[in-house]
Amino acid sequence: MPVLRIQLSSLTGLRFFAAMAVVFYHLHLYFPKITDSLAIFRYGFTGVSFFFILSGFVLTWSHRADVRSGRFYWNRVARIWPLHLLTMILSIWIPMLSASPPADWSAIPFVLTLTQAWIPASGFLNAFNGVSWSLSCEAYFYLLFPLLFRHLSSRPRVAGIAGTVFVALIIVGICLSKYSSIQTANYLLGTMPLYRMGEFVLGMCLAMIMKRGWRPAFRLQHAIGMTALLTVGLFVAPLIVNVMSGPVPVIYANLIMIPGFLALIATAASRDLSASSTVFGSKALVRLGQWSFALYLVHELVIRLARPFLADIPIDGTFGVAVLAVVSSIGLSGVLHEFVEKPAEKWLRSRGAPQTAHTANTVWAHRPEK
Repeated sequence: MPVLRIQLSSLTGLRFFAAMAVVFYHLHLYFPKITDSLAIFRYGFTGVSFFFILSGFVLTWSHRADVRSGRFYWNRVARIWPLHLLTMILSIWIPMLSASPPADWSAIPFVLTLTQAWIPASGFLNAFNGVSWSLSCEAYFYLLFPLLFRHLSSRPRVAGIAGTVFVALIIVGICLSKYSSIQTANYLLGTMPLYRMGEFVLGMCLAMIMKRGWRPAFRLQHAIGMTALLTVGLFVAPLIVNVMSGPVPVIYANLIMIPGFLALIATAASRDLSASSTVFGSKALVRLGQWSFALYLVHELVIRLARPFLADIPIDGTFGVAVLAVVSSIGLSGVLHEFVEKPAEKWLRSRGAPQTAHTANTVWAHRPEK
């Protein structure tokens, strides 16, 4: 097997934009004085869907069948757990500094083990650092990945599997949202790892197809335009569909954006594979993309700290605090990435067992995002 040294740098750059969508979504939630001005980011939560798809793609693209499952699991722990632990500890101090409700200490075992997304009807889901619920989903994806990889690798018609998964997501989503309460549907379709795994599997299928030689016939700018049109559609849909009395529900928003996200990942990866440069692969955006995991984990903590300062200031001041929160989050993410995330991952990986019995062949890709 030849040595492949392919750096999918454009995908790393795209990670930054997905993380920023989530950042601005939380600004939209936490800063009510400027909520209307940030309405364009009402659906920024779909950035998590992008991350789930991208995670499946990158892991599948870079994985080798001869990698031991134990080593794979250890590498995933090294990748996400140190920064998760640190931000969880930092979140303990947030209530003391921002006059917000104290954390539920009974949630600690579930948050530490990244099983909090499996506990419905509890406060565990958003306990401590609330965004870590998505890591609970990722941990489940990682657990099943070796089995899924072997299964998909042996199936020649992966495109058919991808289509089946997407249709299943739509049917299950419509049925559960129609016949369940809002709270139940939000859990089952929004944060439950079992349902969100569909997005991860779609990313895996896309990587399998591209590893077998498929390349999209459309260009990166077409994928960007498609994603932009789908985003606009989220705002237009409530105006033309009379049954909607408010924003498009979370589950439908995620489903609507999936084709655009798949197109973005496919075309960006294709450009990298053909050695064609893209704006997403620029040095600055690649660096910011490398910080995206830390940015995702730390930004809500910064926003929660900034929120008490909004009480008695005018709207112009609120915009100033919002800008400061964003800049501080990005700066802090760089510090955490360089001085915590990277060295901790390197140290933990060095303590793991040998990856394979034969280490001569290497597949390079950018580091997975979570």
